[in-house]
Amino acid sequence: MTPVFAPCPGLSLAQCRAPRCAALWRTLIPGLCAASLFAPPLQAGEAEDRQSTDLLPRILMLEPLDVYQDAAAEGVTQLANWLDNFFANDLVYDEHQKSHVKLNLVQVTEEGYEPRYEVNLQGKLTLPDTEDRLKILLENDPEEDAEPVSTVTQAVESTRQSLGLRYIQYTSDWLLAHTDVGIRYRSGFDSFARFRLRGLYAAGDWQFRLAETLFWRDSTGAGETTRLDIERRLSRKDLLRSTSQATWMNESRQFDMGQNFYLIHDINKYRGIIYRAGLTAVSEPDTHTTAYILSIQLRQQIHSNWLFFEINPQILYPEEDDFHARHSLSFKLEMVFGGS
Repeated sequence: MTPVFAPCPGLSLAQCRAPRCAALWRTLIPGLCAASLFAPPLQAGEAEDRQSTDLLPRILMLEPLDVYQDAAAEGVTQLANWLDNFFANDLVYDEHQKSHVKLNLVQVTEEGYEPRYEVNLQGKLTLPDTEDRLKILLENDPEEDAEPVSTVTQAVESTRQSLGLRYIQYTSDWLLAHTDVGIRYRSGFDSFARFRLRGLYAAGDWQFRLAETLFWRDSTGAGETTRLDIERRLSRKDLLRSTSQATWMNESRQFDMGQNFYLIHDINKYRGIIYRAGLTAVSEPDTHTTAYILSIQLRQQIHSNWLFFEINPQILYPEEDDFHARHSLSFKLEMVFGGS
């Protein structure tokens, strides 16, 4: 039988006609085995210093490659973080620790409907003398069943605002845990609490981010959200992201699910674009798709480091319209204060 790694394809080791290759083969494999099995023991003090690294198997001849793997992993993390900060998506709000306040003014024009306006206010303020562990949260929670508004004034009046407090139990590059408590107010008070645990792992050009959130609201009861982001750096300016999310609501007794794919391109330092393709689904009465989504998000930094403008054309294929296309176009002006 021919060995899997025979030096001469189609020939056994005994039949190999390349004497030097066969000799190398006989020397290399026993040498690797001996190096791994009979490594000299560490002294007591040295063992303590290298306790964490000794937990991992090591091949000495491959150790020079570690620096390249670490650099690639750090590169994809930095690219993902920079793009998330530039586009100010929801990951930034959960991950970003610096104090900031963000105000969004949005106009949405949808096929078959009158233009409508949205106003979103969101922020995070670190309390002094708390070692960055205690923060005040300011959030905006638009209601799914809210009536569309036709003026900015109506949009401000219809905004449902939340005020909360966040305590960060643990934070590092790879693990984050925090607890939020607070109240939401519009026509009445609605208290809430949530706990989020996020793990992050990077390997080469890949990055994996898994987050688990347990929450409770006085109006809707308990729920849970699981989210998995898988990212791959395609080039110095391009990032591919897959986002899978499922939310269980005790009140509705069903899962609301979503799967989205994003191609994020850094055009230059002040302009970027996101291509998105995704779908939404529910688990009851049986698991089925409720909508398909295609969109492009173009974001431009128009003044200093605090004023941004976005154009977002979107095509929605909802189940309620028998999956016929529904077109929309939104414009957003965003002001960011702090967080730099």
